[in-house]
Amino acid sequence: MLFENFENIVSLFCTIVGLLFCVFKYVETHKKGYRFIIAFFLANFLSEYYWTIYELITNDYPDVSQFMAYLGWNIGFLCLMFGVYYIRTQEEKRYFHPIILLPILLNIPQLILYCTFGGILNNIWEVGVTTATAVFALQAILYYFKNKGKKTHFPLFSFLALIYLLFTYGKWTSSCFDWSSEFLNPYLYFSVFGSVLGVFLVYGVLKFYSYDTNIHEQKSASELRFQVLMEAIATLIIIFGCAVGAFTAINIKNNIASGSGFFHNKNQIASYLFIISVVLIVLIIVLLYLLSSRYKYIMQKAIRIENRQSGKIVFAFTIIITLALMTFIVIYNNQMVYKASVVSMYENADEVTETTATELENYLTVAVTTLRVTADSVDLMVENNESHDAILKYITDQTNKQFEQFDDNFTGIYALIDGVYMDGTAWAPPEGYIPEERDWYKTAVSGNGEVVIVSPYVDAQTSSVVITIAKRLSNNGNEIKNVVCIDVIVNYINEITSTTNIAGKGYGMVINGDGFIIAHKESEYRGKNISEVYGDDVLNNIINADSGRISMKLNDNDSSLFVFPVMEQWYVVTVIEDAELFEDTYLKLAVSVLVSLITFGLITFFYYIGFKNEQIYGKKVEEINIQVVTALAQAIDAKDNYTNGHSTRVASYAKMIAAKCGYSKEEQVEIYMAGLLHDVGKIGVPDEVINKKSKLSEEEFELIKRHPSIGSSILESIKERPLLAIGARWHHERYDGTGYPDGLSGENIPEVARIIAVADAYDAMTSKRSYRDVLPREKVIDEIKTCSGTQFDPQFADAMLKLIEDDPDYLMKENKKD
Repeated sequence: MLFENFENIVSLFCTIVGLLFCVFKYVETHKKGYRFIIAFFLANFLSEYYWTIYELITNDYPDVSQFMAYLGWNIGFLCLMFGVYYIRTQEEKRYFHPIILLPILLNIPQLILYCTFGGILNNIWEVGVTTATAVFALQAILYYFKNKGKKTHFPLFSFLALIYLLFTYGKWTSSCFDWSSEFLNPYLYFSVFGSVLGVFLVYGVLKFYSYDTNIHEQKSASELRFQVLMEAIATLIIIFGCAVGAFTAINIKNNIASGSGFFHNKNQIASYLFIISVVLIVLIIVLLYLLSSRYKYIMQKAIRIENRQSGKIVFAFTIIITLALMTFIVIYNNQMVYKASVVSMYENADEVTETTATELENYLTVAVTTLRVTADSVDLMVENNESHDAILKYITDQTNKQFEQFDDNFTGIYALIDGVYMDGTAWAPPEGYIPEERDWYKTAVSGNGEVVIVSPYVDAQTSSVVITIAKRLSNNGNEIKNVVCIDVIVNYINEITSTTNIAGKGYGMVINGDGFIIAHKESEYRGKNISEVYGDDVLNNIINADSGRISMKLNDNDSSLFVFPVMEQWYVVTVIEDAELFEDTYLKLAVSVLVSLITFGLITFFYYIGFKNEQIYGKKVEEINIQVVTALAQAIDAKDNYTNGHSTRVASYAKMIAAKCGYSKEEQVEIYMAGLLHDVGKIGVPDEVINKKSKLSEEEFELIKRHPSIGSSILESIKERPLLAIGARWHHERYDGTGYPDGLSGENIPEVARIIAVADAYDAMTSKRSYRDVLPREKVIDEIKTCSGTQFDPQFADAMLKLIEDDPDYLMKENKKD
């Protein structure tokens, strides 16, 4: 499946790239055509993702229904059809030529061929939708060639869509035939080239809209930041979601193999991945919906988000994304480290247990070999009717040689020959000692001539655990069964067991098949039955484990037991508590997490330093901007001999009104700057008109009324501060709709303009003119009350009245220093 996996990976990759490319373009220019292509890629993603990931992790095809298998692709063809139909000019849509029906004639044989392989409804849908798409695309292409000399634009999108469909037909047709090898199968090449070409469909849409001059309008920094934020979110949703789905699918497969977890067969993986695809698609759709519904509101909102606040959002978003990515990396790396450490620890424990078992078996083999040689010799002597004295002498000699050649744990050889007990150590049995009633004799007899290990026992004199290795001799027609035995004290076995551990942790023990503890790190447990120490279930678990690992509770602690048999009768068991076993692993994980936290802290610190520097820089720029705007406002006021300082005072009053109405500090700054430049349009009014002492003529007043429009035209190029143009254009509008230049009324007048209107009127009444002095405070109050609801917004008029009430000494009027 090498070529198929390659084709699937390329298809999925191109789908994701095309989707992100189209989303980015839609974020930048909210054109309807991009929606169809986004839907096209989302629909393809629905099928491509689960199909590709499933094949990669299982090396098999998902066993799903035709509906589920082709759902995404079939919806994608429908979206492409709508896209091709919509992304054309009206002239192209109305054009007709018989050749545009050619795809219908060509695809009828294709449909008949496809239906011979089954899936009739699916084939009718796919061929029908793609045929309609080809007709629409061909219509646009033919219109271009017919009107090529009339400055028509080449329909690149329709052309790319048509080529894409040709690759699709090639892919479908090639799948209907058998090919000698995957390398020669055209399906692979049609699929790969078609997937790559699909990405360029977005470029085709881009070229279609690039002919619209409005698409190239300059964007403000706020708009660009908003676009980058949306693009980053979309990218993270898709990439992070795909990665999480793939990793969890791998874990599901591993759990299925081990028989644990909720999932029990591979088909459930396909369903899970399909659900992941649906979830990601829903998230993208929700994101695009929020983007579409909020974009105009955010970009056209009268109050701009202050750079510092925007910087906080970007800073918080950066930290959150960094934390999310680092968390994912830490979890994934720690999971890999944990698995590797556990596997290594288990392998080490298995090796230690097996090594101990091998060493014990080699040690016992010496005793078994010695016994076997002695037993065969005694058997031969009995068969030759040699005397008991000769046999006893031989047993004694063998015992002495054993003492010389081996350690003190081999205590001697003894036998029962023709009912006579013989001991190589010259030990005389006490009165009433009946060998035939002893376990060593009974076990040897039941062994039918095989060497057997008798159940251990605790020696009453030495308190040592002793094991007996015994063998029954041939009967030779005698009713009395002869037996030869050798005793071995388990001191050396205890020494071996006491050194058994896993990297200095845990302990070892040796138990007999009946649960008797032969050797143990703790001396008080030797000679006891394992059920007395650890409970009734432990022995059965050890025997059933045979060779391997057991996880169970010992003394209320989660423990791992590593088991290996010895001579099919004993079991070497290495015991370690899980907390102790994984102590080093947990330490590694803790260090990894700590290092990651420190790294994240350093990244956050440097981000924060950069953020603070940006804030400081932004504040300095803001101060410079205000100084520049203030200087410009003073230059404007200098044109009018009677309104010196007017713009600065209006800006201050507007800011005070905004503060009274609960506007944020950032919003107050914006309103202040709008107030400074509200009369910038007077630059376009002749000085003689502005400074005329007598009454203005109707023509001169019309010139004066032009200054809001002139000011708006000057300031609207400042995209970063839309309030400047808004305040300049509509500050002479009246609440009752009788103002100028556009006759707006009520809340149709932007808030900043309604605020400046009150501030402007207040300054006009409280400033000296050539024909009058500053109006009395009471007169100003009465005038504002009278005009509230007609000239002024009642809310901002009330705010101005409260400011006047807070100024009983009438300090808010024009001063000489102004």
